[in-house]
Amino acid sequence: MAREEIFGPVLTVMPFDDLEEAETIANSTEYGLVAGVWGRDIGRLHRLAQRVRSGQVFINCYGAGGGVEIPFGGTRKSGFGREKGVEAIQSYTQVKNICLRIDMPEGA
Repeated sequence: MAREEIFGPVLTVMPFDDLEEAETIANSTEYGLVAGVWGRDIGRLHRLAQRVRSGQVFINCYGAGGGVEIPFGGTRKSGFGREKGVEAIQSYTQVKNICLRIDMPEGA
């Protein structure tokens, strides 16, 4: 079950012996939309969250999608780009530079 992308009210709980094994389990799928990790050592969990290949990682909580200010999107086969937040605006727009000469020379 934890190797396929499922959209629904599903919680997969998997035991592990150390954080390296947890990272291996989390990154062994080809999907990466949202992940959650729980534990007591916040520093270790934060380091693990940085190494998990997922668009969002929640530590000791879960709230897929979040608010409009939180970028949302997956990695690998779980979507492309980001929606919401400044990152979405940047991905939906393209910068264009327009230069204008105001003082036109005579006869131009």
